Amino acid sequence: MNDTKYVLTATCSSTRYVSAHSAKSFRTYVVEVTDEALLAPGEEVLAAAPDKELVLVIIGYPRNESSAKKHAAGSLKFVRRPTPADREHLQENERKQDVAVALCKEQIRASKLSIHLVNCELSFSGKQYVFYFTADNRVDFRALVSVLSRSLRAKVQMWQIGSRDETRFFPTVGMCGRELCCNCFLKEIKPVSLKCARVQNLSLNPNKITGVCGKLMCCLRYETYEYGEEAGTDAKKEPGDPDQKD
Repeated sequence: MNDTKYVLTATCSSTRYVSAHSAKSFRTYVVEVTDEALLAPGEEVLAAAPDKELVLVIIGYPRNESSAKKHAAGSLKFVRRPTPADREHLQENERKQDVAVALCKEQIRASKLSIHLVNCELSFSGKQYVFYFTADNRVDFRALVSVLSRSLRAKVQMWQIGSRDETRFFPTVGMCGRELCCNCFLKEIKPVSLKCARVQNLSLNPNKITGVCGKLMCCLRYETYEYGEEAGTDAKKEPGDPDQKD
């Protein structure tokens, strides 16, 4: 997106904040920008985490400064746009990630663990791998981590995620024809219940209210409070039936 109307120009303040999300996972960040670089939404940049590790992120839109400052302690700091050397390094990391994924799947089969591997993220420095997986129950993966750490010669973390988070790794479109909300702007996934559909007098046909992830669509929450106020119910206090939360 090179349209000038989206360019984030410098302000009078020496520090400003923009939203961003990881180029390899669903994690979202607040990026602190202290120089006068023009950052456009959709642009990939390198930012430094509090531990000095570089992170490749995709720039979003400006954040309200007062709300952003609440997260400033754990925010990233803009460093630079990727150089040709950085791009080569990132391509090498991609190859290492592919090898790590194949190795992890092989070890999962050998260990007969009930794990579905979703994705792998390698830190920019190459010192840490994070494997994202789904599972129906808690899984003891300590032996798997030990094997992977020795084979990859790096720190290894295993993160269990839900089916909603799984869809955030793979940009796709919903039945509305637009990119999934969880892929483009939702910072956190909140529970959704059938009450959200009932309050809005929507069809309870699963085919019409179920998202790509197989759960109730996140957008069912968007107008629930307004419809609840019109109907005289306290939708804010009772966002859904506890027994039917998705």
